[in-house]
Amino acid sequence: MDRPPMDSDLQDHPLRNRDWSKLQDDIARVITKKLWFYPYHRKFAAACTDWYRITKEVHGPFQQNSVVLLLPYNNESDTCALYELSESRTYEFRLSVLHDKFIYGSSNGWVCLDDKDYNMSLINLLNMQQFELPYPSYALDFIGDRLDVPLIKSSLMTKIAVSGCPLSSYGCRIAAIMSAFDELLVCQLGDKSWTPIIIQESKLKSHNCCKFLNDVIFFKGKIFAINSGRNLLIVDFDGPNYVARDTFGPGYRAGDAIGHPSRCEPCIEGLYVLRLYLVDCSGKLLAVRRLGEYHPDDSFSTQYFEVFEFEESNETWLMIHGLGEKSLFVGQNGSISVSATEIPGCRPNCIYFADDYYRGQLEWEFGFRADNGVFCCEDGTVERFPISHSMARWMVPAMWLQLKI
Repeated sequence: MDRPPMDSDLQDHPLRNRDWSKLQDDIARVITKKLWFYPYHRKFAAACTDWYRITKEVHGPFQQNSVVLLLPYNNESDTCALYELSESRTYEFRLSVLHDKFIYGSSNGWVCLDDKDYNMSLINLLNMQQFELPYPSYALDFIGDRLDVPLIKSSLMTKIAVSGCPLSSYGCRIAAIMSAFDELLVCQLGDKSWTPIIIQESKLKSHNCCKFLNDVIFFKGKIFAINSGRNLLIVDFDGPNYVARDTFGPGYRAGDAIGHPSRCEPCIEGLYVLRLYLVDCSGKLLAVRRLGEYHPDDSFSTQYFEVFEFEESNETWLMIHGLGEKSLFVGQNGSISVSATEIPGCRPNCIYFADDYYRGQLEWEFGFRADNGVFCCEDGTVERFPISHSMARWMVPAMWLQLKI
């Protein structure tokens, strides 16, 4: 078998010294069409003025961000996969930084990783900038020497939120839901430990407002978190001091059971509340209820969404029936709101969802779950994504990732 060519073999190759800026426009167009999301567009366009012109002709003005579905890392093949909206295609590539890592979630374009040596960090997968985070000390005792570490970690930290870009935001904070301990934790970059949030005033007289927390978000200088009992937790902070209280969430009913949908009553027409999400949508705080069917094999299928807007003046909720030209992305990620015109292939007035039932992911015999798709707010229909991704067993659920440079 012939050996592959080495760099020394190509030193005198005529293509090595070719002026690629003279590439025919038709060929350059074919190449740039293969570049499927905007960071690649920018790199291609930066080569020369002709390629810049052709890239703008093919892809239009450069997008400020892109949203893709990050599928589980395959340790066997050392590949990562992204599902891209505009072409409804899955792209696989090597990303060794995710090898043997557990991903707790993503927020603001950053991903929270935990390695096998229990080192926690934030990383931007585009520029590979990375920041260390403190590891919750009691989490090590919780994990111990158990063999089912992925399953244990999946119930340890179930959601994160980042207050801003760690590269430019002074005092950037990270909030994390520690489901295993019914706690909400906060730290600043550079801190050596996490600070637990303690309720000072309970309007609902709740026994534990941090129990079964579903989502957390930074919004207008405060931290908001919501649980499956539809209680809203509001945290004010000034420097190292945090003051927390709770109020009514959307659809709150006294005496509602909280926790796993199998222990609750159906919400509407046999549909259960699977999860609640908080979204900053152009300066408005939205709560999104994900409704679906619960199956005896401990799996779920999303069928419907309800959206509520928070009235800050009197702390009440108003149900809304459309998003206009906005679209939402919910799942294990920090919830994302975008103008549909800014994201290639994105449909307005829709909610894109990823399967975030992480425990089911790990226990499911065939590994890959199918509860990923898009919900149309206008007609109430659900369309599943035709995703094919070879993965014998999930380490983490899929999640939406907002790519920012």
